[in-house]
Amino acid sequence: MWHPVHLHGHTCGLAGVDSLGARKDTSVVLPHHKSVCDVDADNPGLWMLHCHNVHHSESGMMTTLGYQ
Repeated sequence: MWHPVHLHGHTCGLAGVDSLGARKDTSVVLPHHKSVCDVDADNPGLWMLHCHNVHHSESGMMTTLGYQ
């Protein structure tokens, strides 16, 4: 099953992909694959990073990103 991974409070550009400057806050990650995103850390605080498939988030597919 694919995973729509969402980072709150930020947008990112997909690294290595010619997206013509498009920014995203959610990236679809395929099973057994990875997604590399360039994030500008310009919004300090604690931010949730999670899969938007609710049953995945409820089973622990979430974490926080925090910085000052």
